[in-house]
Amino acid sequence: MKKILIAIGILLLVSVGMAQSSKSANSSAKATTSANVTGAEISFAKKTIDYGTLHIGDVRVVEMVYTNTGKKPLILDNVTTNCDCTKVDWSKKPVMPGKTGVIKVTYTAKNVGLISKWVTVMSNAETDRVVLRTSGEVK
Repeated sequence: MKKILIAIGILLLVSVGMAQSSKSANSSAKATTSANVTGAEISFAKKTIDYGTLHIGDVRVVEMVYTNTGKKPLILDNVTTNCDCTKVDWSKKPVMPGKTGVIKVTYTAKNVGLISKWVTVMSNAETDRVVLRTSGEVK
């Protein structure tokens, strides 16, 4: 019974994450293609991180570069992860229009299996929430 409840909980979390990602992707496409952006806007060159194959105890650090494509300073309010195996670090300083910033994502392999995590970036941008996906495998 306990295993069934855990499985149902995991499925609910994954479906909520997918729904948020879809909604975020749709609003992101609208905001970044609009010529009427008047505030800050965040844009990532890529929204996925592939850690490849890791072994227990391996640590992988990836820097995700983002650009303020808006017209006002961009401030990251919060960057969160869905797992204690993933840590994030980012500058709290505003990113001026046309400039770039970096979010450092550190993953520590703790369990054998496929990696499927996400990093949620919240900011003052017109697209105020962006979800970055991570993947890989721990052997």
